[in-house]
Amino acid sequence: MHTEAYLNDLIGPYMLGVLVSLAIGLMLGLEREYDKIKDETGFAGIRTFPIVTILGFVLGNLSETFSLWLPIVGFGSLILFLGIGQVIKSRIENTLGTTTNLALITSFTLGLMVSEELYRDSVATAVIVVTLLSLKTTFRSIIQNITHQELFAFIKFVILALLILPFLPNINYGANNLLNPFEIGSIVVIVSFLNFIGYFLVKFVGSRKGILLTAILGGLISSTAVAWDYASKSKENPHLSREYSAGIIIASAIMFPRLALLAAIFNSEMISHLVFPLTLLTLICLIPSILLIKKGARKAATEIDLGNPLDILNALSFAVIYVVILYGVHYGNVYFGESGLYYSALIAGLADTTAITISMAKFGLNGDHLQLSSLIIVASTLSNTLVKLGIAFFRGSRATGRLVGYIFSAVIVVGILYIAILGW
Repeated sequence: MHTEAYLNDLIGPYMLGVLVSLAIGLMLGLEREYDKIKDETGFAGIRTFPIVTILGFVLGNLSETFSLWLPIVGFGSLILFLGIGQVIKSRIENTLGTTTNLALITSFTLGLMVSEELYRDSVATAVIVVTLLSLKTTFRSIIQNITHQELFAFIKFVILALLILPFLPNINYGANNLLNPFEIGSIVVIVSFLNFIGYFLVKFVGSRKGILLTAILGGLISSTAVAWDYASKSKENPHLSREYSAGIIIASAIMFPRLALLAAIFNSEMISHLVFPLTLLTLICLIPSILLIKKGARKAATEIDLGNPLDILNALSFAVIYVVILYGVHYGNVYFGESGLYYSALIAGLADTTAITISMAKFGLNGDHLQLSSLIIVASTLSNTLVKLGIAFFRGSRATGRLVGYIFSAVIVVGILYIAILGW
């Protein structure tokens, strides 16, 4: 028996609705009461909100017996009451804050939802609203630290995701019907969204908080960018070579689970074939990094230049690269078989592992290609690891090149052995 059915039998549907409304009102009221104590300007708190939510529930419940106009009149009366209060408040205090008023209207609406037995939906909505209300200080701090470029990038992302993507045709075009504008646009939006998360994590959590923390967060966006910055910094500060080497290796370790997640987004069955090899390669990077951290415990501040969170030109370039790899994978498989796919992966991995990972995840949607697709993804990570090894060797200090070289060489050797054992 479901919990809702059990509680209905135990206390009855009406009292269940009252209790759910009470809980929702208490959640919202507790947050507003706390905010009122801090600002000393609020007028509704831990008592008012539960009453308003229960009122919404009661009127919604009575509408089935009397008239549908009950909740409508109640809703209108609440808005009128709050509007009059707002006018009086603005004249006395010269303030136009509307958050509490809107929260009360939301509270009444959630009570109406409870009267329709939308218990889970109403509670979930209340949690989201409380979260938004409680993050006021955090939002203000973030907004104060956002640059014009980052704000413009967010606007461009919203335009791309909500105004352009929905109108792209979901039709296959081109040779072998490989081009689907909506599919390509969706991939660009998903990758851009993940980059957004990584970018702002670095900005507000990791940036200038320490080499290792910044490397971990930077690896969510681009382990190659971390390797490029840290290698040059290790040359400028040779005494921190151990820490910067650990940062490069850890950022690369983050790359493996990030690619596994990306592949799983487009093909959930891929995860079972990627979990062992990518976990193995992650551990090969992490374990030596921990030893390096223990030997060099300095927590020097650092900062990674990860560029624009959303550069439209880069987004379009990624779309072009994805299409090129898509055709490369298709024709490589047609004319050269499995070897052609490996060549495509090795070449693609020199620049970026994201596009080839998505391409192979979609290629693996054919159940017969799951194992092969996972091996191709592993091969692309080895190619990318080789690039970062070269960056550490030629741009970094001698110690950085040596330490990173040991670990990355082990990653490449183990990866090749894994592919050789399973692929042939």
